[in-house]
This record gives sequence, structure tokens and C-alpha cells, in this order.
Amino acid sequence: MKCPFKLLLLILHAGAGSALAQTTQSQAFNDGKSYKPANTDIKNGINSGAMAHVPGQDTDTTNGLAGLYGTNLTAPGQEKIAACAAYVPGSDAYKNAECETVNYVVGTPSTKPHYTIDKLNDPLIIESNNVRNTAQSHTAGMSGLSGNYTGCINQTTNQPERYDTERCQVGRPVTENQCSATLTVTYTWQRLAGQAGADLRYGYCDAGQVRGDRLSIPYANAYRTEAEPCLANGHGTGVETKIWYRDCSGNEVRHGYDASACSAPPTPAVSDPSRQPIRSCTDAPRTNANCFTPDGTFRIHVHVPVFQDHWDNSACAELDGNGAVIVN
Repeated sequence: MKCPFKLLLLILHAGAGSALAQTTQSQAFNDGKSYKPANTDIKNGINSGAMAHVPGQDTDTTNGLAGLYGTNLTAPGQEKIAACAAYVPGSDAYKNAECETVNYVVGTPSTKPHYTIDKLNDPLIIESNNVRNTAQSHTAGMSGLSGNYTGCINQTTNQPERYDTERCQVGRPVTENQCSATLTVTYTWQRLAGQAGADLRYGYCDAGQVRGDRLSIPYANAYRTEAEPCLANGHGTGVETKIWYRDCSGNEVRHGYDASACSAPPTPAVSDPSRQPIRSCTDAPRTNANCFTPDGTFRIHVHVPVFQDHWDNSACAELDGNGAVIVN
């Protein structure tokens, strides 16, 4: 069984290489003829020992099946069924699968005989019909059974019915509920308008103003100088001096220069226009109670908190409305 299969593989493998180069049916036919002389060598190269290299090959099984071809299969089949029924599975799963399949086919319900109940000949059906049709003959002499198949007997009694009355009490527990009132304190900011004793520590500023202790503008306008290489301004070599001016808003602009020490000074070599007087940028102290505009001007616009409180009794409304009410 295995040798023809291997021969077929060798022939297909040998023809695979040349098939890549075939372009016409005629060429394919001629290529096939060229392999005919090699068939003998291929056949001679296959020996009985080649079966041992086929995965799952069982020599005993192959020899046992060799006599099945062309002969009656009943006797060998029965022998195989008997052998598999007594087979003890081993470690080879491939061999185990063969007898597992045979045992399953033999034991499957589909192969077992089906029983047919004939209503005309089956004794159970015949006797059941007889009992149904001639019931009296089968129930004669049995107490409690009559022709209408009832065992009920009418009886009369003079004892009256008895009735019992039971009572029970249903209680509804009354529980004591409690609720709490919440004290809510709110406050609003109002302007200080001559209120005696108002605490300015709680003051805050209007929109667009800042508190004095948070003011970011300079304390005063100022001038400053800065050294810079003459080459940066095209004045040759050396070092010149720049003069800067900062106003109360924090803006800084160039005020003048002194390039007299440069090798190629401009004309004039020194420029220092009239300077602004140095003054304070604010006209009120910087305290947390004072509010300033962005330019440093102070105006007294202070607000103080006014506190209000009230009791929230809404949680007690249900208790007050339903208190001490008994509902059946």
C-alpha cells in the first residue's frame, strides 16, 4: 500500500522541475516520455524495508489486511472486531485510534437491530384490547367496582358542621423621629459708608483696582545707565554708556547715551536731554486696606462684610405635619 504512494511522489517530484519550463502541450508530452526508461530504476529502488520509514506504519496490520483483497471480508472483519474488543490501549495513539474506531462502530446504536411492535400480532396489544372491550369479565367479583367503574358510595349524616372563630391583634409600632435645624450664615460685601467700628482688614477692591500690598507698579520713576560695546551701535571700538528712563507704569525707554570713549563716536558724542523729576508713583500708603488704580492713583473704595444668619427648618416640615397621627 505504501510503495505505490512513494512511487507517485517520486514521479511527481521528478516532473515538477521540468513543468516549470514547459510552454506547449507537445513539449510536456515529450518531457513525460523521456522519464519512461527511468521507471524500472525507480521500481527497483523501492524495497520492503521502505515501509518502516512511513509514519504510523504497522507491518503486522499490513500483512493481516493483505488477504482481504479479492476474498470474502466477513471472516477477517469478525476477527478484527474480536481482536479490538480484547485490545488493551498502549502508548501509541495511532494504533489505539484504529481499535477505538472499530469498537465505536460496533457499539453505536445505529447498527443495533430495531424492534417493531405489530398491533395485530403483539401479545401486549392483543391483551390490552381484550381488557378494554370486555372489562366486566375481568372485574367480576372485585369489591367497589361496578359497570360504570366507580367506587363512590352515597352516605347521609345528621351531625352538623362545626365552625371555629379565631382572632388576632395587629399592632403598628409608633417610633419617635427627630430632625435637626441648620444654621446658615451668609455675608455680603457692602461699601463702607461711615459705619462705626467697621474693620478695614476685611476690605477688598473694585474691579480694575488692586490692593496696595499687591501693587506691582514701581515705587517711583527712575533713571539707570548700562555699559555696551561701541561696536554694537557702529561707533568703533571701546565701551559707551546708555541711559534708560522708567516711568511709574513700569515702561522703560532709552533716554540718552555717552559715546565719547568710542574710537568713532557719533555727533554729538554725548546726549542727555532734560530729565523728569524723581517722584513717588503713589500718593497713598501701600496697605491692604487701600485700593489703587493701575497707574498708582489711590481712591478710597473699600467694602466690608455684612453677616446675616437664619435657621433652616425645612427638614422638620414632614415631622411637624404628621406628628402623633395614627393610621389604621
